[in-house]
Amino acid sequence: MGNLRTSGWLTIVAAAVAAMVAIPAVVVSFTAMRNVLVVHAQTAQGVQSGDAQQITPNKVEFENDQIKVIRGFLAPHQKTAVHSHPYRFGVTLTKNDLVIFSPDGKAAPSKKSAQEIFWSEPVTHQVENVSNERMENIEIEFKKDKGPGAEVKKDWGASSAKGTAEDPVPVEQEPHHRVIFENQYVRVLDVVVKPGETTLFHKHSIDNVPIILTDADNRTQFAGKDWGPTPAKAKSVGFIPGAERPYVHRINNQGSTVFHVIDVEVLP
Repeated sequence: MGNLRTSGWLTIVAAAVAAMVAIPAVVVSFTAMRNVLVVHAQTAQGVQSGDAQQITPNKVEFENDQIKVIRGFLAPHQKTAVHSHPYRFGVTLTKNDLVIFSPDGKAAPSKKSAQEIFWSEPVTHQVENVSNERMENIEIEFKKDKGPGAEVKKDWGASSAKGTAEDPVPVEQEPHHRVIFENQYVRVLDVVVKPGETTLFHKHSIDNVPIILTDADNRTQFAGKDWGPTPAKAKSVGFIPGAERPYVHRINNQGSTVFHVIDVEVLP
């Protein structure tokens, strides 16, 4: 999933306060934290011509022994080669107007709006973008086979914690974080912070992949630290090893646009 510039991972060990981390074409933000190893992936560099020859089908943004995070591009009317996926979760960054070809030659349309989520079982297929516009998705492939995805419905309810730095709420029970999908592979939180709003202090204790959907002028405060600027850039993606180093923070949207992120927790 394409990128005309040389890309790669930017690995940062943040200092004692939340910091802003900048790389070409993206400012990825709220993931920077003290004593936490953060891997940032670039947003795509725009290809204005839409020439299929200038866009490769796959771009790995992050990979470890559990997951592979892929940014997918298809130029207008581009068609992939036949390829296979394991279990995967995805977020559409643009609308998808596709035709999916199965190995037996059957074709089926697949349409999604921008900013939709989807789950997919293992599949072998060929994909064609039948739109006049470029397609872009983020997909997380899972390397460990836990069997067919089995969706879990759970009422998280309210937390008895106070939401302070000393008594943070679990991230799943923070009011701005809403669990919208869960199975044995992932727990997916839809995070929305409107201008002027501040989240409660909340704790992350699972590896997570934040997929940022909107530009926003945020600041973040980690437990025991001062506020620090953490602007968010739409279409950026990162990885935070929350299982190795759990962290507590809160986010304030000090700008004029809604902060919207899909935070994908990778279940052990």
